[in-house]
Amino acid sequence: MTSLKTRLALGLSLALLLLLGLQYWLVSGAIRDTAEDYVASRLRHDTESLLAALTWGPAGPALSHPDAIYQRPYSGHYYRVRIGDQSLRSRSLWDADLPMPAVAVGKVRRLNAEGPQQQPLLVRVAAFRKQGHTVRIAVAEDLSPLRSDLRAFQWRYGLVSVAVAAALLVLQWLLVAMGLRPLKRVRAEIAALERGERDKLSGDVPGEIRPLVAELNHLLAVLDERLERSRNALGNLAHALKTPLTRLFQAAEEPHLEPARRDRLLEPARQIQARIDRELKRARLAAGPPGQRFDPGREIPALIRVLERIHADRALTIHYHGPEPGTAFGDREDLLELVGNLLDNACKWAASEVRVCAALGDGLRLTVEDDGPGVSAERRQALTHRGTRLDESAEGHGLGLAIVGDIVASYSGRITFGVSEDLGGLAVAIALP
Repeated sequence: MTSLKTRLALGLSLALLLLLGLQYWLVSGAIRDTAEDYVASRLRHDTESLLAALTWGPAGPALSHPDAIYQRPYSGHYYRVRIGDQSLRSRSLWDADLPMPAVAVGKVRRLNAEGPQQQPLLVRVAAFRKQGHTVRIAVAEDLSPLRSDLRAFQWRYGLVSVAVAAALLVLQWLLVAMGLRPLKRVRAEIAALERGERDKLSGDVPGEIRPLVAELNHLLAVLDERLERSRNALGNLAHALKTPLTRLFQAAEEPHLEPARRDRLLEPARQIQARIDRELKRARLAAGPPGQRFDPGREIPALIRVLERIHADRALTIHYHGPEPGTAFGDREDLLELVGNLLDNACKWAASEVRVCAALGDGLRLTVEDDGPGVSAERRQALTHRGTRLDESAEGHGLGLAIVGDIVASYSGRITFGVSEDLGGLAVAIALP
């Protein structure tokens, strides 16, 4: 979808161009009409002069001393006078003629016509009564010079309009950018929120987006509260199970209990207790406000220390190679869950050694290898299926790698399973863009 800034700027630009085009058309038309009205006023003056110069002699009607401009052929100024069946014409017409539509006495008609040598003419026709005779006078003037000047004006005015339009468009884009600057600040605050640098958005925003910011802050508060309740519920559940487990251990230690029954009670109780201890340690490690970023250089060594304590009785060696602390990627909770499940799975199957490699570039690249028995090629595809367990004697519920697969899918990443070239066990490679 086009950005709000682009849509707003394009809409305003289109409206501005339409208004400037309309202004150009109206101004050009007004200038043309004003110029033609000026020419018509001159024609009216010439009509009155011709009427005053019209006399009747023994030979009939005649015009005394017409202007010299009417004597030069094709001068662009013409007249024709009609009295009954008689007609007088200017010498400038030469062998051409002027249109003379019927006009009632006291009325005036103005029209455009083509004159000698295809000159565009403005013709004014008027009818009068003089000395008992009906007189019709048509006076015309060539509009070619006027239209040439008008075209020159339109070109100059058009160039000025284009320059003004360009300046207004630039100013408009700047004003739109300044008007939307608070949205840019909100976007930066959201990015800071994602990095865990702040826990809510600033309320110092324009009134149009203040309700949106308020709703986002409310949503963040609700999510934080729900996350805290979930952590507390997990901790409370784990602590609540400790008391029944303690009673099971006490019941299993009663002297009159048969050894076989005691073993059947102690084995699942110890598994449940180990699972509870592990989840409580992870919950304490992952505790923190939402929106924090995952720093491999700091988080993975901390996870390794936790797992080394959990598997202290097996003397596992866990090697880590990756970036130094200070570079973050992705959501902390998601990636702690992902790396924790991968390391827990590797530690569960490893004989003595686990290797972890992390790299940050255009994304996160993570590889976890162990020296365990590995997994056959035909069974690797089932590793991320929820509930799949390749060895029912091993502790767990078959959810770890399924959770890893879900997190990788949510980041549009890729997970591959293979054989470790150095250690011989399972190698899990994850790429998150």
